Amino acid sequence: MYKRSPLVIIPVLACGCLTFAGSLLSQENSETVKAPFPDNPDCKIIGSPENTLPDGNRKGRISIEGFLSDIPIDPCQIKSLRPDIFNKGYFSVFDCLVHVCSKHNVDIKYHFDSRLRCHVIDSLDRKKNWWYAAIYHGGGRPEEPIHRMDTHPYKDWMRIQVYQVPKERIDQIYSAFRSGAKRLKSNKNKVIVPEVLIQTSNQDLKLTNVEVRPHGIRSDMFRPDVITAADIILSLADKGKLSVDLLWHEQFGRALVQGYYFTRFNQEEAHGRAGFTYSLGEKMSYPRGAGARRFGDNFFHMTTDIRVIVSPEYMRWRWTDLSGRKARARRPQPRTN
Repeated sequence: MYKRSPLVIIPVLACGCLTFAGSLLSQENSETVKAPFPDNPDCKIIGSPENTLPDGNRKGRISIEGFLSDIPIDPCQIKSLRPDIFNKGYFSVFDCLVHVCSKHNVDIKYHFDSRLRCHVIDSLDRKKNWWYAAIYHGGGRPEEPIHRMDTHPYKDWMRIQVYQVPKERIDQIYSAFRSGAKRLKSNKNKVIVPEVLIQTSNQDLKLTNVEVRPHGIRSDMFRPDVITAADIILSLADKGKLSVDLLWHEQFGRALVQGYYFTRFNQEEAHGRAGFTYSLGEKMSYPRGAGARRFGDNFFHMTTDIRVIVSPEYMRWRWTDLSGRKARARRPQPRTN
């Protein structure tokens, strides 16, 4: 069944596009502070990844509509089909699907499409038009992203659903992938983002034609030349066009996170339930209207440090305050006699 997830906001969202909780700096992280850009000393990377390999004792689960339900994922048995992306021991949602189909005798056919720069599912048991939804530990309901399945990293305790969708939905997704791949080719394999918009509570910053290079902040998971969404912002920072803080979180409460969060853009810092959210991709899939209140498409819970990119059309950051203070300020005050 083709469904889009409704808005689900959890104060301790794991691995999300929500970059709140800037004040949750642990003592361990506070001792590991790097100033990565000599020409921009205000920038800081706080904390570092440790022990992020998938753990066989913390199995995720996958369901395939019409075939399998809630099957445990054993990371010890899975190898990545994208060794150009993942280091040994790490793998993707697509790798989980291929492994589980093989183990449980589900007939899956797939190939690598160079025009989309990813693997695509041709059929499952001769049925076509399959897509997926996924969520990391502690993140609520699975979300249906427009993101290449073979670069969507698996993490402990994640949940994956694979199901049929209308052909029009698959066409929309592949059209977005094709646009990014064409942009990369037209720029001679340089990642150049036409538009980056950063909206804080007191200013809007718009940058155009941002050339992006890899910074290797997730060298535990990815090969050295892999470019992620975080590299877009870090490329601006290392050119002195932006000052940022990037904070490593191992977990929020009981939710496993293991990701970096941008907690400061220039003078604006995340605090309490106020911080930054982002979307990224092709403008054809930009969240608008009622859909902007739903997670999925370009706006879903994945930290920028593990969101592998090809060549997106835009990136947008917004200041988001879930505390309700603005709403309370607008509420009419009771009259006094």
